[in-house]
Amino acid sequence: MSSGTLQPVLTDEQVARFHRDGYLLVENVLTPEETDRYRRAVLGLLPGDLTLPAHWSVHNGRIKPLHPDGNDRFDIPELIPLMGNETLYRVMAQLFGTPRLRVFDGSVGITVRNDGLADQVLSQHLHLDASVPADTDFLFTPQEVQLGGCFYLTDVEPRGGGIHVVPRGHTIVREEVEAARAAGGDGRALHDGWRRITHLDSVEVTGPAGSFALLHHLMPHGASHNRRPTSRVAQFTRYVQIPHPHGADAPPPPGHWDAAGLAAMTPLTRRLFGLDPWPAPAP
Repeated sequence: MSSGTLQPVLTDEQVARFHRDGYLLVENVLTPEETDRYRRAVLGLLPGDLTLPAHWSVHNGRIKPLHPDGNDRFDIPELIPLMGNETLYRVMAQLFGTPRLRVFDGSVGITVRNDGLADQVLSQHLHLDASVPADTDFLFTPQEVQLGGCFYLTDVEPRGGGIHVVPRGHTIVREEVEAARAAGGDGRALHDGWRRITHLDSVEVTGPAGSFALLHHLMPHGASHNRRPTSRVAQFTRYVQIPHPHGADAPPPPGHWDAAGLAAMTPLTRRLFGLDPWPAPAP
């Protein structure tokens, strides 16, 4: 199997735009029926009386469910099909140039209306996710790349809690790291380990429900306040090639899924989760 055997999803212009800008909104990844079902599944994590568990993360209208041990992965039977969505997988295989991928993350987020802090756009600093371990330098190799982002399970209008990104941000990060290295510094340590990026301007990624906001792993991004009545509901998914230099392709430990979880998987999902092997590459 090769990426050439998969029907491409993106146009050549979209591929070029993603490589240039470091982000892309891919519309119609989910049908309206799928979007409604997954939105209900995410909202179903909320207790009926809205007594939010103490171990959840709640900041400035952003609600992030967490397991008691702090793990944010919700690959439950109702949401597993999102992580094996065939359209998104074909997008990823097209951009990576290979079908041999792993999928992970599976966290979810709900951003309710917040009328406070009216002078602020972002509810958190721009940052890079821990795609590269904090004690590891960037390699800037194709194998290191992670592609991910979030399914918008509600319409996201301007000032509606959409994810913020920096156009060409992935290129800016590389340029700053390489400049620091050339000067004898530590590019990995810039901006508090790239957890607090305050010198770049960002834009909000808006779009209809059923879209996927796709980001390069070196894209500075951050959450924004939701000033709209509609709560934004999103699910986060990331893909890597195998093998991955930082171990992001490692499957969950044996027994991670119960019988219901395994029953929710397609053959594609099982390969993406690392439960079944990909066919050997053609010679």
